[in-house]
Amino acid sequence: MRQVQRMISVVCVYNDLSIYSEYLLSSIQRQKGDHELIAIDNRDGHFKSAAEALNDGGRKANGDFIMFAHQDVRLDSDNWLNGAEEMLRSISDLGIAGVAGREDKSGVISVLIHGNQLAGVISVTTHGDPPEPVGSIHPIEPLRVQTVDECLFFVPRDVFASVWMDEQVCDDWHLYSVEYSLSLRERGLVVYVLPLQVHHKSMGRISETYFTVLAKIVAKHKNHFLTINTTIGVWSTVIPINIQRIYFRLRESISVFMASRQTR
Repeated sequence: MRQVQRMISVVCVYNDLSIYSEYLLSSIQRQKGDHELIAIDNRDGHFKSAAEALNDGGRKANGDFIMFAHQDVRLDSDNWLNGAEEMLRSISDLGIAGVAGREDKSGVISVLIHGNQLAGVISVTTHGDPPEPVGSIHPIEPLRVQTVDECLFFVPRDVFASVWMDEQVCDDWHLYSVEYSLSLRERGLVVYVLPLQVHHKSMGRISETYFTVLAKIVAKHKNHFLTINTTIGVWSTVIPINIQRIYFRLRESISVFMASRQTR
């Protein structure tokens, strides 16, 4: 039997060596204390989905906790992993914890009426260039949420050993931590956002495959949740996803148009 060690195993699948080296790798190499890095080179496209790649990496992990992170994430300090591990050990009912997520009570009706897609997003992280805050709620302690964002999240190794990411539902590069969060909640575990600072280079992008995966997640979890709350938006499990996609794209176009008029 493989011995589990008191440390964090960092798992990252990358397809751009320069971005990976500049962001995640450089900040991991500066970390104090014990940790393990499992880097998955996917420049040849061997893995067809994030769930497939990260499950493969997670199965090789030896640490008490597994941290799954994007290649373009930079940790805030040289003692970041030690602080994260201490915080994780203080949570007794942990299923999954991230650095950004969305609370349960940010319902779809509120978002549709008020049009604020950041309402209920919890994080102390930044993204983009120049850096912008990710969320509207900035925690000072771990907070319970419905789901966490894919950019960086932790899973206790014993939890991961029992439940892997769903490669059939999440067969692309979107929403795998959202689906995983919902699956763990259905098993009685709790989802948290931690007050840990990182910078994520990407602002995120919604491709059409996002909605394809979202529809599969809705089909799997609609009997347990009225809405699926992600950092991108709040999605109803009752209204067809195609209708919600049209509304989202319309709102997106209006926002771009209004922003262009303000810059004139």
